[in-house]
Amino acid sequence: MRPGLILTFAAMGVATYLTRAPLFLVLARRRLPGWLERYFAALPIALLTALSLPLVLLPGGRPVAPWDPQVLAAILVAVLARRTGNLLLSVAAGVVLVATLRALVS
Repeated sequence: MRPGLILTFAAMGVATYLTRAPLFLVLARRRLPGWLERYFAALPIALLTALSLPLVLLPGGRPVAPWDPQVLAAILVAVLARRTGNLLLSVAAGVVLVATLRALVS
């Protein structure tokens, strides 16, 4: 690997740490308000939805059919994430569903 690339990765890590560490240090011994705790608890699922929905519904800029395996898996992930709160389990179930449906269709 090129030294410049390693230096870039290291600099990105340092920059990420320096922008996040002060907030963690300030909030480490304080209790957050209830509304902020609920906000942070919902953030992973909200980010997953915001990042993945356009990729699922508009791959390549064209809409897909509602019965497409990736749309069905996205619905399953959303339902499981909402009911269980377990993001890893939800995404794993979606991956298994897409693989199974694609294997059956092919």
